[in-house]
Amino acid sequence: MDRIPLIGICMRVGDNPNHASVDIRYLRRIEEAGGIPVALPYGFEAAKHVDSVLGIIDGLLLTGGGDLCPECFGGSPYAKSCSAKLSFLSAERDVFEYAAAQAAWDMDMPTLGICRGMQVMNVTLGGTLVRDISELEGVHINHVVLDRQEDPVHRVTVQEGSRLARILGTTELGVNSLHHLAICEKAKGGEIVAWAPDGTPEALEFPEKDFFLGVQWHPEIIANTPQLFETFVNACRERRAS
Repeated sequence: MDRIPLIGICMRVGDNPNHASVDIRYLRRIEEAGGIPVALPYGFEAAKHVDSVLGIIDGLLLTGGGDLCPECFGGSPYAKSCSAKLSFLSAERDVFEYAAAQAAWDMDMPTLGICRGMQVMNVTLGGTLVRDISELEGVHINHVVLDRQEDPVHRVTVQEGSRLARILGTTELGVNSLHHLAICEKAKGGEIVAWAPDGTPEALEFPEKDFFLGVQWHPEIIANTPQLFETFVNACRERRAS
């Protein structure tokens, strides 16, 4: 019998600094898609052995969470003109996820980034962020809607012909919104393939890889695109089989 694909899920530190955790909704979406979620270690020591860590899984899920530490991604994850306050920083988490995202890229491991996870993918591969959406040009809608996490609070337009559009089967959908960072400059080889009505980048994919894709909203919470997780888990299954 073929083994069910194991999906490594990055953990976060919450209010209790002695606890690392994973939102159970990530686990549920992976299980529903046919995979087995595995919580990954994190920290400076784990980063040194990231190849061994990723060697036991078939796919990587980079989860949401706090802002990125400036010093953990080559010292320049943010546009130099940006100065908004950062919060909920974790250097231990950043160092591991930077190493994990780079290793997954090098291994051609299927990788899905959600919210912060998409931002990690972008800066790991040389892109930049703004510290707050207000630092992008133009007038912007509210992207931090904490009291309606399970509801679509704005629309996103998906580029026709993109991998994401093929996965979702549509070029427009409603999403939730729980972020204040955003992509400023995209990573080399990356393509912005979805936008909010105010022009904020909402999805990032890398066409040269089989599955290396991130979305800025939280599909594990709103749960209106199960096909995104199904396609991700299937890519992990195919990689293992090959």
